[in-house]
Amino acid sequence: MCGADIWGESQNVIWIRESSTPPSRPLEGSGVALECYIAAIQNIAHYAVELDAEITGPHVKYLAGLAAEVQAAPSQFLPESRATLRGLLRDYRDKAAQFLCRLRQQLESTAKALQETVEALAQSDGDHSTRLRDTLKRVREAAATPEGAPLRAMLTAAVDSIEGDLAQMRREQQFTMAQLQTEVRILHQRVEALQNAAAMDQASKFSSRRSIEEYVESLPIAGFMVLILKARGLAQARAKYGASIADELVAMFARRMRNCVPKDAVMGRWNEQDFMAVLPVSQGREKTDPQAVSDHLSMPYACMMAGKVVRISLEVSVEVLPAPEGPPGTMLKCVEKTFGG
Repeated sequence: MCGADIWGESQNVIWIRESSTPPSRPLEGSGVALECYIAAIQNIAHYAVELDAEITGPHVKYLAGLAAEVQAAPSQFLPESRATLRGLLRDYRDKAAQFLCRLRQQLESTAKALQETVEALAQSDGDHSTRLRDTLKRVREAAATPEGAPLRAMLTAAVDSIEGDLAQMRREQQFTMAQLQTEVRILHQRVEALQNAAAMDQASKFSSRRSIEEYVESLPIAGFMVLILKARGLAQARAKYGASIADELVAMFARRMRNCVPKDAVMGRWNEQDFMAVLPVSQGREKTDPQAVSDHLSMPYACMMAGKVVRISLEVSVEVLPAPEGPPGTMLKCVEKTFGG
């Protein structure tokens, strides 16, 4: 065999080896991504907030089943699993909101019943006390007559004892009433705190998703617009630095966002990285430039961590949704579609 033939054979062998050996890095990368996706679903199930057993139990079970299906199913199942996961999370959010609403209603009912009990006790105590004192007065007057002279000392002592006991009971009841009134006031404060917490995102101080949804649904068909903001980097900051740093970052971002829009705009947080502002069309067109807002918000934010400055960059995309033609709920559907559910 000549040198040219040997060279040709070696090239064929190299070509066969190269064509028959798949690249390892992409496959390894996809495997790691799949493992992370499955682990994320399992973590969502593990760290689900415990509500009622009939709500949390099925939710955790469905998530565990989805993780098992993703692990066993072919890659074609992944897009479908994404929609399933989003549906499970949305369903659990709605059920959790209903559960908290029932708790608030029960708390309000308890506070109202306790208030009525306190008022009834106060009224009945006044009636009984008045009647008892009138009776004791008549007994004392009877003891002072000539007919009551033989029993005067005994009746007077009995009346004095009863009046002393009555005064002691009155003091104890007043103390109990004061305690009950304090409990009523605390219950009302808790009800108000729960209502405020449900309507506001604590980190950004914007309206919560449920609150902003109700607001958008109540708007007229035209005359307003919605500013959609997607801040990429918040989820990564929470995963890398923890919840406290992430909340500090959200607070700084929310303050800058507030300065970018008209003062009468209604701000809302849709989810961890998505925000929105509802504002009148006239002011929105004149004062709000999406690109300028994006440039103003896309920047490194300085947060303090363990006494040191940590700079976290956010990339913010901004989109304007004009009021669409259709019934009042049409805008909310457009917002949901823009945010991906």
